[in-house]
Formats: sequence, C-alpha cells, structure tokens
Amino acid sequence: MKVADSKTLARIYSSAEELFSHQGFHGVSLRQLTDQAGVNLGAINYHFGDKESLYRAVIKRQLQPINQMRLLRLKEAELAAGNAPVALVVIMEIYAKPLFNLCDENETGGQHAARLLGRCLAEPLPFTETLIAAEFHQVTARFAQAIRRHVPRLSPDDFLWRLNFVVGAMQHTLATMYRMTELTRGICPSHDHENALRRFIEFSVATFSAPAASRA
Repeated sequence: MKVADSKTLARIYSSAEELFSHQGFHGVSLRQLTDQAGVNLGAINYHFGDKESLYRAVIKRQLQPINQMRLLRLKEAELAAGNAPVALVVIMEIYAKPLFNLCDENETGGQHAARLLGRCLAEPLPFTETLIAAEFHQVTARFAQAIRRHVPRLSPDDFLWRLNFVVGAMQHTLATMYRMTELTRGICPSHDHENALRRFIEFSVATFSAPAASRA
C-alpha cells in the first residue's frame, strides 16, 4: 500500500471511530466523514464501497486483534493450569481487560473505539449480525466453555442467563464509561478504568459463583 493511501485510511478510520461512537451509524453522514477526515467521497468509495462496509471495517479493525489476544492468553492459561480449570478470576480478567484497556488509550482514540464497540454490541444493526457472530459470539462461547468447568451443577438455562447478564454488563459499561461521572453525579469517575475493570471482574465472579437459582 502506498504511503498516501495508508495515511488516508488512517484518517478515515480515526474520523469514523469518533463520529460513529458519538452519533451512531444512522447519525453520521458521509459528508461528515469526508469533512472530518479531510478526504473526498471517492476515497471512501475506493477503500470501502459504502458507509455500511466502512462501519463493519471499523468494528473488525478493533475486535480482531483484541480477540486474537484474548484467545491466545486463555490458551496459555489453560496450558499452564494443566488438568485443573483456570481460575475464574483469571478467565474474566483475560476476557474483559483488553476491552477495558481501550478506555485508557485516549491519545490513540481508544476511548472512541471502546464506546463504539459497546454501542455496536448493545445496539446491533442488521448488517453487522454476521460480523458480531464471527468476532464476538464465537469468542464468548470459547470463554463460556472455560467458565462452565467451574459451575457444572448449574442448569444450562441458569448458566446461560448468568453469561448473558455478565456480557450485557460489559457491553453497557463500554458504551457508557465515558460519562460515568455524569451518570453517578461524581461518585464514579469516568477515567477510573482500572477500578472499573476490578469491579467488573468481582461482579462476574460473584455472578457465576452464586448458588443455583431456586425453582418454583
């Protein structure tokens, strides 16, 4: 790829992440994208084709390396644990930390990426269903297998509800972390990502470790 093309792509990605994270897919026009990126419409058409393809490319660009890292770290942890299950706190840290770390990367636009991913997962669009299934659901299913070893006595529906609650909490946190100070009237700082991660891991471990739900 030519240097000029590389710089153009970088500007498009950066502008798209910021605009989509703040305004959502439908709230952003191609004119806004081209104006902020300092490119013409032909550049977006040439590299992506249309706005839907650009949106998918932005999500995939962030999720793929994160998912590769998560899966690699989980595999390494399982090899180190041998026949024993990986500690639940370690599983949840591996699952969540790369996403929470995005919130710390302000200079590289990580906060926009974290907000966009949270928004994309919490508010899925029809044309992103296949992408999310490939880049998110399959990875979550892999971690669910590791978590399930800790709670074999939970019924399938009880386990899946708990998994759904935990995943939903993470998606919501990523989508709203940037305004936690406002939402909590100053009690929970928006920039305290390390503490947010610690509390999320504690919440997740407690959710899966709680006694089985009573049956009516």
